[in-house]
Amino acid sequence: MTNTARIILILALTFSLSASLAWAEKAPLEFDAFDGQVIGARAIGAGEAFTGLGSDASAPYWNPAGLALMSGNSFTMCSYLQRESSAKWEDVIKSDPLRGGKLAYLSFAAPNGALSIRPLSKIATDTYTHVNGVETWVNKKVIVNEIMLTTARKYQDNIYTGVSLNYLNSNLSIAQRTKDASTDVTRINVDTGNGWSLDLGLVFVASPYLSFGVSAINAIGYMYWSDYDKNRLPLAFNSGVAMTLPQKVTFMFDIKRIYYPDHEDVITKHIGLEQYMFNMFTLRAGMSGENWNDPDKVAYTFGVGFSENGYILDLAMRRNKIRDSEVPDRFATISVYVVSLSMPFGGN
Repeated sequence: MTNTARIILILALTFSLSASLAWAEKAPLEFDAFDGQVIGARAIGAGEAFTGLGSDASAPYWNPAGLALMSGNSFTMCSYLQRESSAKWEDVIKSDPLRGGKLAYLSFAAPNGALSIRPLSKIATDTYTHVNGVETWVNKKVIVNEIMLTTARKYQDNIYTGVSLNYLNSNLSIAQRTKDASTDVTRINVDTGNGWSLDLGLVFVASPYLSFGVSAINAIGYMYWSDYDKNRLPLAFNSGVAMTLPQKVTFMFDIKRIYYPDHEDVITKHIGLEQYMFNMFTLRAGMSGENWNDPDKVAYTFGVGFSENGYILDLAMRRNKIRDSEVPDRFATISVYVVSLSMPFGGN
């Protein structure tokens, strides 16, 4: 084979490979499959407004720079305890990426770094269609987990920075059965995805009573598959302010915008209050939502906290409304209860 023929063959193979990759099918995932649950009963109780204040082990989720504001080492666990509603259970968990799962977060955190684990999705769906005499059953299962390695430091006297490098692993299985008058075919496809993402954060402490924070979650991030085209992870941009009054009352306000690759952007506003009492107890309240003028799209939150010698117990309740799948104009109230437990380690 001449050199010219070899070059033509190589170019043809390269073009064929590039074309096949370019036309690869997108993985059939929900647009929010990589969002996961909101983390931290303290933050949830205060309206999920924590970007400018996040100074505990949940900081890798809210703002990686917040780790540098921690006072010591802490092991933290966050769990969704209970969901209560008059709506059908299918409607209650439809918007829950963990589909009723309990554990939402584990973290070993210190002021200069943290190792955290988050389950992002655990979804199983069944669909059935009957069109022109053809019956189709589809069972889809998606599991996504994330491991976060975070580092933070004091950049200047009043500026703190943080970075998280995250590894994501996913399992996707699809079983489809198609049946008509003459055929009955079942197809099963199982694929594993591996991905990575980078989170960035900054906190500016203007004074002991005022701080500002910004974070870019999934500033860069992709999930790669064997049988599907890669997924670009949604970028979540958070900005927040926290103001503490002399009466040990902290006011927090956040704006969050998520840029989805295949869905319209989602913008939410969050406001919260935190009141310390007797140096041990904390009361919290807040609200969040896309449109505060529409009561059906606003979530109200409440929380309490107890701390002693580095041990912290936080409880929160979030109450919002969900749409009835059978009667679209009817809404039902759902109450979600969350707990976070933190304890010191490593000789604080």
